[in-house]
Amino acid sequence: MPPEKVVFATAVEALFVRELGASLTSLGRRRLREAGLDLEKPLHVSYPLDDWKTFLHVASEALYPHLAPVEAHWWMGIHFLEGHLQTFTGRVVAELAPALGPRRMLERIGQDLRSGNNFSEVELVVHSPRHCELWMNDVLDDVPSFAAGFILRAQQLAGARNVHVDVASYDGTACTFDIRWREALPQAVNG
Repeated sequence: MPPEKVVFATAVEALFVRELGASLTSLGRRRLREAGLDLEKPLHVSYPLDDWKTFLHVASEALYPHLAPVEAHWWMGIHFLEGHLQTFTGRVVAELAPALGPRRMLERIGQDLRSGNNFSEVELVVHSPRHCELWMNDVLDDVPSFAAGFILRAQQLAGARNVHVDVASYDGTACTFDIRWREALPQAVNG
């Protein structure tokens, strides 16, 4: 029997403590607590993936009640990456991102995701210098827009502009994203 899919405390802390902590109202915090995430207590070492998904739904509804779930979860993906950038590992990634560039940033997404869970697998197919397909075995949510949000933000961080992250196929768990960008900012030269 395969091991249970779990999300590590590092990912939970990045999104719900570092990035969203100040934005959550007392009602949002109470709803998260009722769902099993008490932000006033130390985090567990890991959380079952289904619990993580519940936390995403609760927080997205609390922060974006006026948006459709697909769009709200896209914003949650952006928040997820922004929270990751506030961690030690994330700060290192942020420093390296412009030097890595968009394609190499996509190549390391699997490694970055695996630091936050025990199940992520990613495969990248490069079609041209500014067009790739990225397959993920699990989008960490019930909708692929969450992953599309953090992929888009990672590409921007790496210097890509006019980024498009579209769903090519989605089976309810695994997803293939079609990722295109038109230009990348030139690398700064220190002199």
